Amino acid sequence: MTERASADTKIIAGMPAYNEQYSVCGLIHATMDYADEVIVVDDGSTDNTSKLAKRAGAVVARHKINQGKTAAIQTIIAEAIMRAADVLVLLDADGQHDPDEIPSLLKPVLEDGYEFVMGSRKLNGSKKIGKRPLIRPFGQFVLKISLGAITKKKYTDPECGFRVLSRRAMEVMEFKGSGFSVEAEMIRLAEAHGLKSIEVPMAEIYVENGSTLNPWRHGFGNLRKIIAWIAEKRPLFFFGILGMCFTVIGLLLGANAIYIANTSGNVALGSALASVLYIVIGVFSMFTGLILSEIERGKGQR
Repeated sequence: MTERASADTKIIAGMPAYNEQYSVCGLIHATMDYADEVIVVDDGSTDNTSKLAKRAGAVVARHKINQGKTAAIQTIIAEAIMRAADVLVLLDADGQHDPDEIPSLLKPVLEDGYEFVMGSRKLNGSKKIGKRPLIRPFGQFVLKISLGAITKKKYTDPECGFRVLSRRAMEVMEFKGSGFSVEAEMIRLAEAHGLKSIEVPMAEIYVENGSTLNPWRHGFGNLRKIIAWIAEKRPLFFFGILGMCFTVIGLLLGANAIYIANTSGNVALGSALASVLYIVIGVFSMFTGLILSEIERGKGQR
């Protein structure tokens, strides 16, 4: 067991796992050097993940069917609270997180009073191991920009699942989403409840055939959820941008219809009707943003 700030601090590590029989045992053994207990949530695996995790010494909770990472993390948090954890370390079971970096993520919570610590593969001091998929940098950039529209702080790596939560952080993590948007939702909840948070450099590890997630499905699923949050929390921004886009398209179509009429004498009826439709939708969208923004502001003043 690694040296602790206090012998009374109970540290539990949790791993969501889906068909990770080839990596889960080694990760459990390595993680046990830094945690009192390791919880593995087998999210409906069809291989021997549960059996091997139990043999490696982990506490195993199993979902009968695959429910997605959000449900798995929620189960881990509930189990950690039930087992009176003071601190919870979250890491993936596919080998993309190095358990030897756990002390670096624990330090801000145990010594500096932070409540929510996130690993970042983008901070100075991070190292890269393995070949990064070509689509990953673009997806990470889009998600970072999108999430930045609704968060107060700017995060360098909001998609990273290597995290540490204090007891208070565990208690406020009640997810409404599903699937694989849990990392973004955790950040949103941490800010909503005023948790003291920080990012810590960690290694960028890519294991061949390590992740069982389809990168397109994962990325677009996260993006769709974040867009929904933007529409909910910043309606004037969301509907304003949307309305401006529709209005500009309508004006361009209208200008094209006028140009055709002036040069050929013909009436471009299709372009003219489309122009009116786009402008109406754009103006309606902007007014919708104004109304919803006032409603949201009224809620905040109660």
